Amino acid sequence: MFLGQTTLIVPTKDRSHKIDILLKTLDKKIIFFNEILIVDSSSENIHKKIINKTKTYNNIRVIKSNPSTSIQRNIGIKEYNKKNKFIMFCDDDIIFGENSINLMDQYIKNFPDYIGYGFNLIEKNHSGFLDTLKKNKIFTQNGIYDSQPGKVAQSGWHTKISNINKNIETTWLSTQACVYRSNFINEKIYFDTSLGIYSYLEDLFFSFELSKQGKLTVCADATYTHPNEIIRSDFKFGVKEMLNRFKFVKKNKLSIKKFYVTAFLKCISNLNRIFSIRSNSITKLFGNIIGIILCILN
Repeated sequence: MFLGQTTLIVPTKDRSHKIDILLKTLDKKIIFFNEILIVDSSSENIHKKIINKTKTYNNIRVIKSNPSTSIQRNIGIKEYNKKNKFIMFCDDDIIFGENSINLMDQYIKNFPDYIGYGFNLIEKNHSGFLDTLKKNKIFTQNGIYDSQPGKVAQSGWHTKISNINKNIETTWLSTQACVYRSNFINEKIYFDTSLGIYSYLEDLFFSFELSKQGKLTVCADATYTHPNEIIRSDFKFGVKEMLNRFKFVKKNKLSIKKFYVTAFLKCISNLNRIFSIRSNSITKLFGNIIGIILCILN
């Protein structure tokens, strides 16, 4: 099983109860991992709780860190056992589907030519104004959006990966739950620590860079859920949402014009939510507008 050659990296902060749930989800699979690195930015009391909860496992190490999922994952990359052939990332609040680890193990054996493997997020389908636009041929054929899951359009916007019913190749992977061949992760490829407190788009920056070296894929049968979905609607996130995306577009030499078209459509989408009595989108909309202005000034 690939777990015997794998380091699992889990960033966490002030959520010892989530670590409990994750370990229960992994169940007997825990002992098969070569090592599990829990990179923790919790308060001292909670940090001690996590150490106490995991001290019975010889293969779990808890590392203290400053807060930031990018920083925490980078610490894991620096600290992992360099003999391991795989690095696996997962969030502390996901729940793996029954037999998902075994199914991923078989998938890696059957398809050894990929450098990154994603699990399939199962969630309730959300359909809104922007989702309808994404399916319009005018936008998909002109690089504004992509019609397929797991793709990055010329605008810099990426399509979500969830509820897929067949295995797919992608150009990015979510670090909520994924596996990479460690020999492709070197001193030049780390998570970007300049993306702000939310580390928004860190997995897009990271995985898209890796996709230039080899193919990425998602296994439809290896599922997980993310019950604690966070909907960010504050002003600061609205600003970062635009600035980080613009940074991604510039870094990868994508279309700045198409970025602005998509950013405008994003603002219309937020405006539509406001008219739908979802007033918590107002501050995010203002943040988006300021973010776009800052991109133009830049």
